[in-house]
Amino acid sequence: MAAEQSSFALPASASPKNTTWCFLLLEYLEEFATLVWYLVADGKLVEETFSRTMTQFDTTPFDVSAPLLAYNQAREILITQALDVLAATRKEDEENQILQPGSGEFPDLPRLAFMLRSFIRSSENEVAKFLDVPPLQVREPCEACD
Repeated sequence: MAAEQSSFALPASASPKNTTWCFLLLEYLEEFATLVWYLVADGKLVEETFSRTMTQFDTTPFDVSAPLLAYNQAREILITQALDVLAATRKEDEENQILQPGSGEFPDLPRLAFMLRSFIRSSENEVAKFLDVPPLQVREPCEACD
């Protein structure tokens, strides 16, 4: 039986010190992975975020007597690392854009409207008003995803 190789690599600093943190991540893996996915919207960036988070855990004490505090710390660290990963990616994209002018385009507003409507459960009219677009532009992507 051949072993399957993954592109995901543990950080070089992964150590037994952060084992408890890793168990916490595993316990809430689906929730945390979904949160990070919503922030970075890319599988490789999710992996990078988790890798950076595990590295950060090496310097973050885990208080077993306060599980809610540990959960909140893990969540905050994941969010911070996701934002750092996005900033690094954006910087790389901006540097590449200098080499390839015209590659950056304004985001797809109807898609963003759909995401906004999905996440905060706003009506199509509220989202359209917020984005200053006709309600039809918000409705079309929503209908395609139903």
